[in-house]
Amino acid sequence: MKNIVVIPAVKPKDKSLSKFGGWQWMEYSIEAWTYWCKKYDYELVIYDTPYIEDTSTYRVTVQRWFDIFRFLEERGIEYDQILMTDAAHIPHWNCADIFQLSDNKFTVTHEYDNFKWIYESIEGYKHMFDNYDFDLYKYFNAGLVIFNKSHKQLIEKFQHVYTSNIKEFVDLQKTVRRGTDQTPLNYIVQMSGEDVNFLPMEYRVSHLPRKELLTHNWQLNEDKVPFFIKYGSIWGFQGFDKAQRNSLMEQTWNLIKKNYE
Repeated sequence: MKNIVVIPAVKPKDKSLSKFGGWQWMEYSIEAWTYWCKKYDYELVIYDTPYIEDTSTYRVTVQRWFDIFRFLEERGIEYDQILMTDAAHIPHWNCADIFQLSDNKFTVTHEYDNFKWIYESIEGYKHMFDNYDFDLYKYFNAGLVIFNKSHKQLIEKFQHVYTSNIKEFVDLQKTVRRGTDQTPLNYIVQMSGEDVNFLPMEYRVSHLPRKELLTHNWQLNEDKVPFFIKYGSIWGFQGFDKAQRNSLMEQTWNLIKKNYE
């Protein structure tokens, strides 16, 4: 069986998300991952239909975990490992085969971009998990995760906890304002004692404007390739005003798309 890459690319019909400045950015990600999958002989799957229509209460970021195994089973898609990645991620055209780095474990990247955000999110959800003493340095980003059928029970546990306390979680999303699925999933994984594998930092290059990764070494002015393209293997277009995402990803794609042909 082949490994598969799953990209949640859902455009909710029950609310306006014009804050993203359009939806074309998803297509740039899909084109790049299509190239990557062909390069390593994997299959690309687009998750575009959540089972619950109310995506205000059950956000797409949350539903993707509820749906993933059933979604693949109903479509008769066989697989070994699953890499589920946000549609705001673009892999470098020479990005390594990261399935080979997973060791068949629950594989993620560290979330080190904004420790204030992480701390406030952990504290904001803490009471939902019996005030568990969470290790902040093991906090992971939920936007790119490799997992397999052995992790089905873990993900089902996340679904059970979330749906059993849906009103509280939705309220916290409005008051804590620090994510949707990511921190609750982190709590479930860490409290379960799951053996988590962390990828190197080059597979989580994001918050590009704040880190000045969109620029180059102007002092030498010999190589004008932006730092994030030069040193990153997977680029995450998060951590800035979402209204700029479409424009920034379009500019990036126009600069690099010849490498994916």
